[in-house]
Amino acid sequence: MEKEILNMEEAANLFGVSIKTFIKLLKEENVPARKIGREWRFSKSALIDWLSHGNSKDYSSSEQDTRQYFEQVAGKWEEISGQYYDSSIINKIIDSDILKENMTVLDYGAGDGFISRGIASCVRKIIAMDTSGSMLDELERKAKSQGIVNILTVECDVNEVPLRSAAVDLICASMILHHIEEPRELITEFYRVLKAEGILFIADFLPYEDEVFKNNMHDFHMGLDPIALEKWLIDIGFCNITIEKMPDKRDKNIFVLTASKVYSE
Repeated sequence: MEKEILNMEEAANLFGVSIKTFIKLLKEENVPARKIGREWRFSKSALIDWLSHGNSKDYSSSEQDTRQYFEQVAGKWEEISGQYYDSSIINKIIDSDILKENMTVLDYGAGDGFISRGIASCVRKIIAMDTSGSMLDELERKAKSQGIVNILTVECDVNEVPLRSAAVDLICASMILHHIEEPRELITEFYRVLKAEGILFIADFLPYEDEVFKNNMHDFHMGLDPIALEKWLIDIGFCNITIEKMPDKRDKNIFVLTASKVYSE
């Protein structure tokens, strides 16, 4: 006879997730359950019924809204983004002496190729990855008009990095992490696809207090705390972390960060 009453481990196995993920689910959702003393117990049929009544749109609508926004503004993104940051980020990457001519670079959240096109002449190959196909179309159009031929565009889902492990020498994540609901998950993927001693370059907004801007730009976070970000990076395995505030040029302050993947072999 199949068990009807499940413990935590059995319930997590039923859902095909880790216990850690299942505990997170318990905290965030109204999962049918009882706590008896210190132990959780679950009805197998109730869990299956709860799962069957879920709606994927409840979980993906915010991501879809963000993607639709960037699809709509792709043609004028250069004008919009220019209000908040400029080529000083590209200059910072170049001046930091992290670019090498034999490098393969991942530009994650590439948009219309602001970073990719700016550093293309300094490296061997760039993989420009974004969730918006329209943005990547703009990138290809602009790269072609500039005679740039070493950029490969790849469309992806949020938090997805569809590359083999240890595939790239450098990752640029410029002005993207504040759009991501769970940036730590994405940073873990960055670590996976970086080669040993590879470099991660991040540029993003410092914390701000502008709810209107956040909503208009479809941001998940009102900037990022670089100290919390540094802790995530260390926990994941990065080292040699440097953080620098960029000179104020717009009404939103920006920081840049570089980190290295620990050599593990």
